[in-house]
Amino acid sequence: MCTKSLLAALLFLCPMALSAEAAERIYCAASDPVVDLSLESGFSSKDQEKLVHFRGMAGVKDQSAPTGFRRFQISSDMLRQYWIDDRDLRFSIHAFAPQREPLYRVTMSMITDRSSATRFKGSYDLKVEKLKMGSTVGAETIIAHEGVIFCDIKR
Repeated sequence: MCTKSLLAALLFLCPMALSAEAAERIYCAASDPVVDLSLESGFSSKDQEKLVHFRGMAGVKDQSAPTGFRRFQISSDMLRQYWIDDRDLRFSIHAFAPQREPLYRVTMSMITDRSSATRFKGSYDLKVEKLKMGSTVGAETIIAHEGVIFCDIKR
């Protein structure tokens, strides 16, 4: 009777332990003479491709960068596109400054490949643009930079 109770308890608890472990957090970072970047993303434990949260901090260190982009928070509102599967991870964000009447736009896109079970390595493209008056379509590129980025999976 005791073994049946123990077996029943283990069968009841095992699915809970597996579902809690399946949730993934991915941390990405880049630091070079032009950019400091730190991102955190969380994916659903039920649907590994469903993004639950996305946030981070970035700073464009180039002297020609607008003040609003020297250090700024990244939020899920800035996320324009993302992709994750067993082979690669991709993000694309857009940020505007100042937020009320944008004069500048930062676009960051990253493409990585899985280098191990818990690590992605790749590159990011950064573009800082001065927007044409009253439009978010035409722009003059102030900074264009490509750098190395890595991401780690934490469970």
